[in-house]
Amino acid sequence: MNHKSHAAFTLIELVIVIALLGILAAAAIPRMMTSYDSAHESAVTATGGALASAVILVRSQWISNGAPGAVDALAGYGLENIATSTEGWPTDSGQNAQSSHATLVANDPERCVRLWRALLVDNAPKVGLDASDEQIDFVVDAPGGALCRFSYNRNKSNSRIEYNLSSGSVVTIL
Repeated sequence: MNHKSHAAFTLIELVIVIALLGILAAAAIPRMMTSYDSAHESAVTATGGALASAVILVRSQWISNGAPGAVDALAGYGLENIATSTEGWPTDSGQNAQSSHATLVANDPERCVRLWRALLVDNAPKVGLDASDEQIDFVVDAPGGALCRFSYNRNKSNSRIEYNLSSGSVVTIL
């Protein structure tokens, strides 16, 4: 008698392999979610640090220019299109003689958008006013007073960056 042996998996072997894959997935998914959340937190933290650095660099340039009071276009920084307050903090951008030097920004989120785009490099996270736009990384609003608020739009964590035009402070909230 000549029996040929066939190499194949039995049903029990397949069930065991599927069960092992399920156990591995159950252990790996929470770790992946933690990594995912950490990546978002890192993105917000890094962007907040970049914005804070840019604000300090603008003020440093303003001081090195002789602290000339409010200016429409700060010479020596970037595209030389940033306006400052009388204390040297960035208050507007790209408006030339129509620049706002006021530190109160309430109800003018477009000013916050202009500042973000002028202070940060071209490949910085995208900002805008429409939270439904999937291309927007940070949604901008001006809730009141001297505050520009940039809310992270890539997850539901309520992370945000807040820039205070009157004090120059940049706060990252995770």
